[in-house]
Amino acid sequence: MTAASPTFRARNIPELLDLVIRLYRRNFLTFIGIIALVQIPVALIQMLFQLLAFSNSFIENLQDPEFLATGRFEDILGTQFWIGGIGLLCFSFVGFILVQGLATAATTRAVTSNYLGQTVGIVEAYQQIGQVWFRLVLALFMATLLGIIFLLWGIVPCVGWLTGIGIFIFWMFVIVPMLAPIIVLEDQTVMGSMRRAWDLVRRRFWTVLGFVFVMFLLGQLLIAVPVTLVNAVLQLLVGNPLTGGAPGGLTIQTIVQSLLTLGLTLIYLPLQITAITLLYFDLRIRTEGVDLALAASDETMADVTAESIINQAPQPERGNLITWQEFGFFILISLLGGGGFFLFFGFFAFIGAAIAAMAAS
Repeated sequence: MTAASPTFRARNIPELLDLVIRLYRRNFLTFIGIIALVQIPVALIQMLFQLLAFSNSFIENLQDPEFLATGRFEDILGTQFWIGGIGLLCFSFVGFILVQGLATAATTRAVTSNYLGQTVGIVEAYQQIGQVWFRLVLALFMATLLGIIFLLWGIVPCVGWLTGIGIFIFWMFVIVPMLAPIIVLEDQTVMGSMRRAWDLVRRRFWTVLGFVFVMFLLGQLLIAVPVTLVNAVLQLLVGNPLTGGAPGGLTIQTIVQSLLTLGLTLIYLPLQITAITLLYFDLRIRTEGVDLALAASDETMADVTAESIINQAPQPERGNLITWQEFGFFILISLLGGGGFFLFFGFFAFIGAAIAAMAAS
């Protein structure tokens, strides 16, 4: 099978989603195993710190009006709360590095190899990334800081109000995930990867945004909705510990929610990485003719390596960082995305408040 075969071609959104699901299904255990290798220990340790922070003694202190009236703030919270809270914060940072950096880089490499017809195992995927994941972690931190700046831009009167939310949404949901395939496959620098991601996705602005939005909705259906429903059931069964529910209710809720979130994340995260990686290839096929370049070579799909893709990465574009048309796009995203965001999370907040009222009655 040559590099110009129908498996390596441009696709519309439904076709790309179909390819994502088929590739993910064929490599289900491998992709999940790569994530699980670091996600499971991280999630379990975070759960232990959370249980330590919100122990039964902490709940009892909050339920005791006399203790609240006479006790000092540090006594009300207790030593376990501070140990657990600090440990949870620190290990959340470690988890970000291991999952979003190390595991994401390895999964991206595995998706690429399997897409090009090469079988890669769990250990081999980690071995192939070398030290590039350090650069990915640094890029993610830098991109997150820029995302915060874009969000703060949204409070600037007039121009910030109109564009801030749109820039933030596009940056965090499109640009940031695209950093992984660019850094892992093209060996870009930290700052160069951000410009490269923007130059690549801006060529098909609305198509990329639509594809990412579909994946976002899928993530909500796979993770947010089940977790919300299970929490609602637990609220009804064990009650709210802060309003006189079962003493061990919070422990039960924490364990169930943590394990459920872990299981659902293990299913969705490799699917998301697969989608972003194949979206990256689709953009390069459509706008840079990678499929034609491979067809012009005498290589077969079995001989193609990630390095042959890296070597064909074009030089950075020298055009305007942003055009007036794209500025208008961000205004439209702000109007649509901002309203949709408040409606979506307002709906879940309403459901949660209604369930809490039912549990308290």
